[in-house]
Amino acid sequence: MTENSSGTPQQPNTTASSRVLLIGAGLIAAVIGAAVFINRPSPADIQPEPSPPLVSPPPTAIELIPASDEQLDAPEVIAPSDPPIEPIENPLPMLEESDDPVRDALGEIPMGTIGQQYLIPSNIIERSASLIYLTSKGDVPYKLLPVARPAKPFSISDDGTQVVADASGFARYDALAQWLESLDLSTILLSLQPFLPLFREAWSYYGEPPEDFDFAVVIALDLIASTPSVDTTEARLIKKEAVWVYEDPSIEGLAPIQKQVLRMGPENAAVVKAKADEAQALWRQQIMATP
Repeated sequence: MTENSSGTPQQPNTTASSRVLLIGAGLIAAVIGAAVFINRPSPADIQPEPSPPLVSPPPTAIELIPASDEQLDAPEVIAPSDPPIEPIENPLPMLEESDDPVRDALGEIPMGTIGQQYLIPSNIIERSASLIYLTSKGDVPYKLLPVARPAKPFSISDDGTQVVADASGFARYDALAQWLESLDLSTILLSLQPFLPLFREAWSYYGEPPEDFDFAVVIALDLIASTPSVDTTEARLIKKEAVWVYEDPSIEGLAPIQKQVLRMGPENAAVVKAKADEAQALWRQQIMATP
């Protein structure tokens, strides 16, 4: 298994082989002829014997069919026909050729700038499978998201007695929350449903059973939706090496994806969690109910 620059594994190609049977036939014909030469004596000594009469071969008997007043109808010959082949509409493409079909499937759905940026690079399905894989493990797939990390550093507020997150830093995530809230998840999932076998195929590159992809999506969404409600402006921070960490071990012990949701601020976090909860319900209803 190989991976591309975004950490996405690639699938190997296969070739088909065919056998050709050669049939030879031979035709053997032999024509045998003989002539007998006898030393002839003088004609005066020997009277010629009469030659035996030539006997012609009997003629070949030909069976004559008497004419009939009634003309018999020949039986109708019906040529065997193959069963009709129904055309396959929109056949599933190969995984390595699925980018344009996926873009076409989502082309009429408002995806916003962030969504369009996600569809521009190649390997859409492979990148999506990697995103689900990392998120289901609790990680934040920064390299796979079409959203740049905030340029401003993590904002803190220090009143001399404690250090907490500064509420002014939450605005950095307003655009992301608004974009998520605008997405029509039901239409998006229905448009991607035909490509589910390709998502499972890409998932199998991680050494996981293909069918486990469906449950990995649920786990990833559940991690986000179950992020506890914490006002980080009241959660104390302590400096550990070069980064700020939460003093409360119950907060610091959360998965990285959950702590990232908290850093968005209470209002933005509520939007993200609600959208993840909606996506999980739709996934169970529309996707997992499909064989």
